[in-house]
Amino acid sequence: MMRANTLPGCVVLACSVFILAGLSALADDTKEKPALSGVWELKGGEAKIEFSGKNEVKIFPHGDNNVIVLICEFTAEKEGLVKASITGFDGKDDAKERVQQLLPIGTGFSFKWEVKDDSAKLDGIKGEKVEVLKSHLEGEYSLKK
Repeated sequence: MMRANTLPGCVVLACSVFILAGLSALADDTKEKPALSGVWELKGGEAKIEFSGKNEVKIFPHGDNNVIVLICEFTAEKEGLVKASITGFDGKDDAKERVQQLLPIGTGFSFKWEVKDDSAKLDGIKGEKVEVLKSHLEGEYSLKK
């Protein structure tokens, strides 16, 4: 009978260890993912990036004048890697038509996003047809407050 009473305790202990190990792994994953929220402005440039919603980012290559806005869906990977895909455009009709020819809906790309306090660095843009994004977006950003 003594043995029957200790068995449930062992099961509870074993389950607790597995749960804590799982929570620890989740915490480690969270620490390594980039902070993807807020509105960021390119220092010394026009570009603005707005992380809105759970997995949407709006890219304003020409800043607040809203000539063209790239609407993208993104996922945050470990070590600051962000993978994005263009899902739509906003802005002036003629600009939307021109940009859609260069960067059609569905164009995928990735970049490194490193945040430290109220500053961030975007670099390493990779993907097909995204050379035009490099000159507009890569650089140091500051958090808009």
